Amino acid sequence: MMTYDRNRNPITTGSRVMVSGTGQTGVITAIHSEGLNAEQVRRGKTVEVEGCEGKFEPVELIRLGLH
Repeated sequence: MMTYDRNRNPITTGSRVMVSGTGQTGVITAIHSEGLNAEQVRRGKTVEVEGCEGKFEPVELIRLGLH
């Protein structure tokens, strides 16, 4: 599933991102979107980032380059 970061850049599994609140960086390992529409995915805690504990809302993330 593709969704968008806080700057409306597309992000998918494998995208390198930074968590805007903490500055932590990592690679998206999963986007949990089963049964959700695009808005629910973007506004819910649906993204897992390698090296960061918990799930994040895509609007909390900033894509770093292209993968």
